[in-house]
Amino acid sequence: MLYFFLWQVLRVVVRDLRTGVAPAPTQASPYGQLVITSSGLPGIAVGKTFPLAPQTTIGRSTECEIALNDTFLSAEHARLKLNGDDWTLEDLHSTNGTFINGYEVRSATAINEGDVIRIGRVELKFVRA
Repeated sequence: MLYFFLWQVLRVVVRDLRTGVAPAPTQASPYGQLVITSSGLPGIAVGKTFPLAPQTTIGRSTECEIALNDTFLSAEHARLKLNGDDWTLEDLHSTNGTFINGYEVRSATAINEGDVIRIGRVELKFVRA
């Protein structure tokens, strides 16, 4: 039984590593995207892209549009919102904070092309469409 259990665990680990190595292609969004530039976690691949909607929630919960498996994230950590042609980032009272280019976000803050958003151990670069 022990060998069977270990074999099952190894099978799951190998499957997870395979899915983390090559990011799946995502459909382009007319609103822009976030690209992972640094993850600090084995299951979150650098280069993976997330298309944006006019309002996009980032967090650990699977109900978020961008769900990341990082224990440093709150269930609903931050929200990106499109207002006309301008994007804002808002921290949703997370435990570990949200940062833009190294500065903590304390209220809805404008973000620009190329800005780096850090939530938990994950860094994401904002790219406009």
